[in-house]
Order: sequence, then C-alpha cells, then structure tokens
Amino acid sequence: MRQQQSGQVDPNEIKQIVSTADYALLVQRAEEWGRELERQGLRMAQIRRVFGEVKRLTMRWEPVRLRMLRPKLAYIATRAGRGGQMLRSILTPGIDAIFEAQDENVQQQRFKVLADLFEALLAYFYAAERQGGR
Repeated sequence: MRQQQSGQVDPNEIKQIVSTADYALLVQRAEEWGRELERQGLRMAQIRRVFGEVKRLTMRWEPVRLRMLRPKLAYIATRAGRGGQMLRSILTPGIDAIFEAQDENVQQQRFKVLADLFEALLAYFYAAERQGGR
C-alpha cells in the first residue's frame, strides 16, 4: 500500500501497523510521513503537545486519556492546516486500532506500537525540519 497523493495516508495501513506490530513498515512510513508533515508546515510546538500526552500515557496507562486525544487532534487539525490534518489522519486510526481490541493487555501492547510510531514520526519530522533550515 502506498500513499496516493502527498499528505494522504491509508487508515487501514495504520491500523495494520498498530495491530500487527509491523515495525519494518512503521519505520518506512514514519520517515515518509515525518518528512511530509514538515513539508505541510506543521510546527514542532503543535506536534509536541500531542506527543507529551502520549509520553505521559506510556508512563501511566489511562485509556480515557487516550480517547481524549481525539478531540485534541481535531483541534490541531483545525488550527494547523494541512499538517495538522495529516497528523490527525495518522494518529486517529491508530487510536481506533487500539480500542478494537477488547483485552486491556492487547490495548496496551498496541498503544506501545502507536507510541513508537509517533516517536519515529517525530524524529523524522525533526530531521526534515533541520535539513530544511526552518
């Protein structure tokens, strides 16, 4: 599965990455998406707001707080334009994949994959931002 157009992602592919822990695909897509988020004009401060919450959840699992990321992502998508919309289109299907599992242990395992995806995305975003001289 490939991106059809710049800035578009396949939600099923994200669900596949999260539910099957496909780290090879995770790294490949994180690199593509991280660079594209930078091209779309997303700012580090906008991505870090969400990343901070994800890091807190890695330290203390609270499913309700994870569910509350969806409204934060909606807000960022509205405020940050195409980059924010793309970030939302990446993370929202990942959140959905977590809660498709009924078992809380499976949810936590899937959340770890989503957190790893987000961390890789942030690393590639930062690298692209530094290379672009922004």
